[in-house]
Amino acid sequence: MREVLAYLAAERDIAARFGLPAETILPLLFSLRFGGAWSYATEGGRSVSVVRKRTLWDERTKTGVTLEEVTLLLNPTVLSEEGAVSRLEKCGNEAERLIVTRPFRIRVRADRAVRVRVDPERSEIAAEEVTGLEFAYEGSTAFNVAHELEHLEKKGISGRRLWEMKVV
Repeated sequence: MREVLAYLAAERDIAARFGLPAETILPLLFSLRFGGAWSYATEGGRSVSVVRKRTLWDERTKTGVTLEEVTLLLNPTVLSEEGAVSRLEKCGNEAERLIVTRPFRIRVRADRAVRVRVDPERSEIAAEEVTGLEFAYEGSTAFNVAHELEHLEKKGISGRRLWEMKVV
């Protein structure tokens, strides 16, 4: 129980350390606890968490570690989008997965950003403020960012239903 309480206090301290309202970092905390990208909006602002994963593999020892980098974007805005990728997507608001099309590349700007690096091998979570406030994402990461930005704009997630696909 002490470890859980210490962890919860450390989470709260992330917001205080960067001078952010506690609710602003909810997407970051959800990404750490549950995985994936998240978004949250209040009268005071909007925030999105973006997750990038990178696996380091040692062929000699046949061991590795997957590092996670979660970036919290405060008041993000889209600068540009490029391409179109279709894939199956499940959102908490939908009963089943949908076939959705989103950009392959997306560039966004944020008022502020905090990056958290998660290293399971060292059992460390390190947080820092990001100085560059323009971000470029592609592939699955761009798809996820576009999805969360739709939530912030209060647009419903729409797409074709799984059963509209032809089974061959």
